[in-house]
Order: sequence, then C-alpha cells, then structure tokens
Amino acid sequence: MLLMGTLFLLLGFFIIFSERYTIEKIDNKRNMVRKTVKKNHDTLSRYKALLSIFSIILGVFCIANYIIF
Repeated sequence: MLLMGTLFLLLGFFIIFSERYTIEKIDNKRNMVRKTVKKNHDTLSRYKALLSIFSIILGVFCIANYIIF
C-alpha cells in the first residue's frame, strides 16, 4: 500500500507539473519554463486536473491506510 500511495502521489504531481511547466534545454542546462495560461480550458485539461487531484487524494489515503493498519 505504501508503494501504491507514493506512485499515486507522484502521478498526480507529475500531471499537475506537466500541465503548468515545460522543460527547455539551454546551453546544456535544463530550465523549467511556465506555460502560458489559457482562458478557455478545454475538456481534456479539466479531466487531467480532476484526475491529478483524485490521484493525490487516493495516494494520501493509501499511505494513511498503511500507517494505521
């Protein structure tokens, strides 16, 4: 359960960061650049946001279940 919880947390944070940031390579260095914010969110981005929030909550509950039991 601990492994599943950490995987769900990582998945949720990865989805959130991939929606907001992009990694660009400049002079053999990697820089995180913030993407432009779209006013009109399409349906796919809304589902990605809901999936990431659900994944984070599920990961927290998996870790709490591992600690309690």
